[in-house]
Amino acid sequence: MSSINKIPFKVSARTARLIGRENIATAKGAIIELVKNGYDADSPVSIVFFDNLLSTFHETIPRHLKQQYIDKGVEKELLDKIYTYQDDEYILRKNIDENIILAFKNKISKLSVLYIIDAGEGMTEDIIRNNWMTIGTDNKAINYFTKSGRVKAGAKGIGRFALDKLGSKCEMITVFDRNSDDRDTNLDASETSISGYRWLVNWEDFEGDFKTIENVSAELMGLPSFNLKEELKKIIPSHLFEKIQNCPDFDHGTILKISDLRDNWDDYYVEQVYSDLEVLVPPKETNEFEIYLLSSLSPTQYGEVLGSICDDFDYKIIAKADDKQNVSIKIIRNEYDILSIPSEFFSRSSMQKKHYTKEDFIKGYWETNKSFSELLPGFKSVDSDKTFDDIGVFEFTFYFLKRTFTTPDAKRFFYKSFASNSRKDWLQKFGGVKLFRDNFRVRPYGEVKDVAFDWLSLGNRKAASPAGIANKEGGYRVEPENVAGSIKISRLTNVNFEDKSSREGLQENKTFQIFKTLIASIINEFESDRAYIAREMSNFDDERYSDIRSRQEAEELAKRILEKSRANKSTEHNKSTTNNQSKNTGDIKDKELAIIAELNEKKDEEIERLKEEQKVLRGLASSGIVLASFSHDLSKLNNVLESRVDKVKKLIQEKIDEATYKNEEDRKNPYKLLEKIKTQDLKIKNWLNFSLGAARKDKRKRKQLFLKKYFHDFKSDWSSVLESRAIELDISQIEELDMRVFEIDFDSIFNNLLVNTIDAFNLSTTENRAISISIKSDSRSIIFEYKDNGPGISKDVVNPEVIFKPLFTTKRNIYSGEEEGTGLGMWLVKSITEENDGKVNLLYPEKGFAIRLTFPIKFRR
Repeated sequence: MSSINKIPFKVSARTARLIGRENIATAKGAIIELVKNGYDADSPVSIVFFDNLLSTFHETIPRHLKQQYIDKGVEKELLDKIYTYQDDEYILRKNIDENIILAFKNKISKLSVLYIIDAGEGMTEDIIRNNWMTIGTDNKAINYFTKSGRVKAGAKGIGRFALDKLGSKCEMITVFDRNSDDRDTNLDASETSISGYRWLVNWEDFEGDFKTIENVSAELMGLPSFNLKEELKKIIPSHLFEKIQNCPDFDHGTILKISDLRDNWDDYYVEQVYSDLEVLVPPKETNEFEIYLLSSLSPTQYGEVLGSICDDFDYKIIAKADDKQNVSIKIIRNEYDILSIPSEFFSRSSMQKKHYTKEDFIKGYWETNKSFSELLPGFKSVDSDKTFDDIGVFEFTFYFLKRTFTTPDAKRFFYKSFASNSRKDWLQKFGGVKLFRDNFRVRPYGEVKDVAFDWLSLGNRKAASPAGIANKEGGYRVEPENVAGSIKISRLTNVNFEDKSSREGLQENKTFQIFKTLIASIINEFESDRAYIAREMSNFDDERYSDIRSRQEAEELAKRILEKSRANKSTEHNKSTTNNQSKNTGDIKDKELAIIAELNEKKDEEIERLKEEQKVLRGLASSGIVLASFSHDLSKLNNVLESRVDKVKKLIQEKIDEATYKNEEDRKNPYKLLEKIKTQDLKIKNWLNFSLGAARKDKRKRKQLFLKKYFHDFKSDWSSVLESRAIELDISQIEELDMRVFEIDFDSIFNNLLVNTIDAFNLSTTENRAISISIKSDSRSIIFEYKDNGPGISKDVVNPEVIFKPLFTTKRNIYSGEEEGTGLGMWLVKSITEENDGKVNLLYPEKGFAIRLTFPIKFRR
């Protein structure tokens, strides 16, 4: 047997290009990666300097600029072909050949240089060799903290390859801090006489067929007694250098010079980088790390990069999650002109609730504490992976700013006035919810004009529930274009949030999906608060002004009548007597009144039609809930369900007698297997009959409904499902009663209750599963009680009455935590009961779920 040889992997030199230029999405992203390196080096400042004055085509240049072009290698003859001397400056000649201008632009495009500078601890030769020159080093992944205690922003060990994204050549000058980490005693003997290093690389060296990474090298040379600050003064003009406030001594640090740039950095693109840097670091009170952007082309336009703090908002949320899965939430209201709100509004019973009194409005905020389970009710019971444990500590600041409003809305909702154009401009620049980790932004979340702008799917929530702010049924959702905010996480406390290798976003694992859903639930605290206030203000407005509006409408009608009267008067000038005028006016009034009466009659008919349609939609909604919940029990219509097994059995009998399998096991007996299939076909057939019968036309007529028979049929319709899930439905406690009601209403009520119970049983280990429906009457009421012995309402639901709100559900996707139920079932139960003058009361048994429906005796025959 031959010996086994071990052979090493080889890495193509092109890998560096894949990691750098082709893997980092944008040049702006590459600059941000290099700024992070300065932060990780404990620098108090990072300077991004675009030396782009000479690389831009100017129509007019001063004399000293012409000399600079010549010093940089631009031929004097070429300059003289383009510019002519006039009034102590050089101006563009007329009728220049376009090829000459193009040659000049190509020449000067190579003169643009980008510098990224920090005053950090610098690098020794050991660090350059083993960290800077090692691809994918795990230094930052293991050593989370800098010397000063910062949590390092980098982790993948590929940041230096961002240089290749920016330009083909790079020169680095680094001066190390001898006092950092006892370096003076750990330096190599050769380093005692030098203060830093010059490092050069040409990224084009990585190109070439069959070239491997070990064949490519960078140049490294020592720098004795190098003064970093003096070098910076040579690079950055003094009028720009003076912009750096609290300028460090630059006794140590790093200068990255990138040339042969791959992009044209004119002022338009520099402005984009400046805007990106403004949202790179969240606004904070401390100045532990300052960022400056300077440009030789636009010396007055840029300077220190300051994040914008939002102080013109309608609502603000401050939420902080601790390590015990509890979130403290502060809702700050700034939308209402409180002094303009009448005291009668606060006297309403609905405004006596906690958080909604006048004192609460004057205070301007309210606070609450909620657990993760309360924010995502129902998820914990289906989460076998204990995802909540992986989310960790986070902070969330959220702003809502409406861009504009109408005058009627301002009066109705008592809005404060604001400058809409300023808000629009601010949202255009800083809008979106940004994600920050250890004080640095994780791109591209919340980035304007990027597909990841709405990474929390607020737009989808709005599309699914487009209700207005004052909708009486609730369901208001905020629009993504009207929000801004920041979420702060850390590599130390949110360990399951992993970077993508490209550093563009986080891996879409289960933890991150649940985290996004959790953030949306915190936003819903604001949505619920704003919607509640808007509904009450809308109701208050209707009560105050309904009479006035009716009078205004009457006046408008009278005005139209008079206008028509005068029009008729002018056309019938031959009949100008007072009697004829009075007669014409009377005829018009009669005609107007007739039209109004006809329109009113049509309106009543339309209302009745809509009520009928609503009943149909309720029935269809209930059927949809049933079908969606038990889709695995059903298949498409099949006209041969009843007979197909018998046909197959008959064909087999012609070849093989059934007695042949008399002593075989059932699983090997085709006749036994066919009987099982027949039973399954019957089950499907029953389900199809049930679903097709749910919206039968005769169920939409109010008729005499015998309750014992109705629930006997109800149990029969559900029998196959109940048996397959070992559920016992007890209907023995139903009195001999009949009611004149819509059968479809009872279908909607009890189908929804049963579906919810079956779903609840699926989440529990309850043995002897039981449901009971009892009906009794007294002199005033008919009382229905529905009970089950399942897990009951989720303990995560703080206020059980919330289950009756439209779109509320505790059914959650086990992977994303998103709501899966329709949220309509219990809302239908309540709304149908109340439409029939009934009352709904939750009961609270020791175990399970129970509800009581009470109808007035008037429905009894």
